[in-house]
Order: sequence, then C-alpha cells, then structure tokens
Amino acid sequence: MFDRHFFAARRAALGLSVEALAERMRVAPSTVRRWESGETCPSLRTLALAARHLRTSLTSLMAETETDRVA
Repeated sequence: MFDRHFFAARRAALGLSVEALAERMRVAPSTVRRWESGETCPSLRTLALAARHLRTSLTSLMAETETDRVA
C-alpha cells in the first residue's frame, strides 16, 4: 500500500514543492496532490520513478498493512 504521508514528508524534507516534483516526474501538480491526499495512488512504475526523484527506496514509499505483519 502506498504511504502518502511518507511521500509528502520526504518531498517536503527535500525542499521540493508539489509543482517542482510534478515537473520532474512529468505529471500534473494535481496528480501529486491527489496522491498526497489519498484520493488516488500511483502505479508501481510511477512509484519507482518517484522513489528515484525523492532519493529513497521504493519500499520506503510502501506502508505496512495488517496482512503484511507476521503474527
């Protein structure tokens, strides 16, 4: 599952505006806003691109879900 909170925090920590990240990723700023609001989720391919621009791992952009936890 996409971790929108980490995504937004990482973008902000790098000093990137929504517009700047969107330009680098070649998507509309409204698309980045929808990801960060939880309205939509990026595809796996787009997440990989985002990870590269956010200088983080792909797995860091994924949130652990209840089914991912080992009992």
